[in-house]
Amino acid sequence: GDGASSCTSCAEGKVAAAGSTSADDCEYAPCSAGDYMTASGCQQCGENTFSGDGASSCDSCPEDKVSSAGSSSVDDCYYEPCSAGDFMTDSGCQQCGENDSGCQQCGENSFSVFQW
Repeated sequence: GDGASSCTSCAEGKVAAAGSTSADDCEYAPCSAGDYMTASGCQQCGENTFSGDGASSCDSCPEDKVSSAGSSSVDDCYYEPCSAGDFMTDSGCQQCGENDSGCQQCGENSFSVFQW
């Protein structure tokens, strides 16, 4: 017959369905969560961003939240720990006031540990 006598592999990192007939059929496999698609393949999302499976771009964490590079969900975004004199709320760090229930001074020979 007139069939191909040999098959040519797709370029590194690209895939094609069985029976493909052209290099144009070769595409990069969808990126996994934490990565996004570029013209040259998958790249890791940077700090303070995240992506799900098959993303073509990374989404920014909500305002005032941070994440490490390669984060895969908005759930990976978090508020940085508060500094001394502040306490954590649902909307981030708040400065301690005189009568804040979130703040209390530890007594002598005691300490508090940051809690989420």
